[in-house]
Formats: sequence, structure tokens, C-alpha cells
Amino acid sequence: MKSQGKQGGWYTGLMMISIIMAVVLFVSAPWIPLALLAALAVVGVIQGISWLFDNWKHRHDHTHAH
Repeated sequence: MKSQGKQGGWYTGLMMISIIMAVVLFVSAPWIPLALLAALAVVGVIQGISWLFDNWKHRHDHTHAH
């Protein structure tokens, strides 16, 4: 049971360090996280368009595979 407590403490400690690092990074250079968010948004839009196109193509594909 000790390892579970250690693991929980390690996880929350890592989360706090990550949050503090993110806040410090955002305060020191606000454009870096915003650029990362913009890149993630672009990737999400591209993935969404790809999914919609594949879905549309699948519905309009009338060739029968034998």
C-alpha cells in the first residue's frame, strides 16, 4: 500500500510542477502557448475535414466489393 501512496504523491507533484511551468511560460512569453494552441486547432480542423470527407465518401460509394 505504500507504493500506491508514493505514486499518488508523485502524480500530484508532477501535475503541480506542470501547471506552475505552464503559468510561468505563459507569463514570460504569452505567444508560445497561444501558438501551440493555434497549431493544435489547425490539426483538429484538418482531422475533422478529413473525417467528414471520408464519411461522405463512404456514404456515396456505391461500388460493390465482391
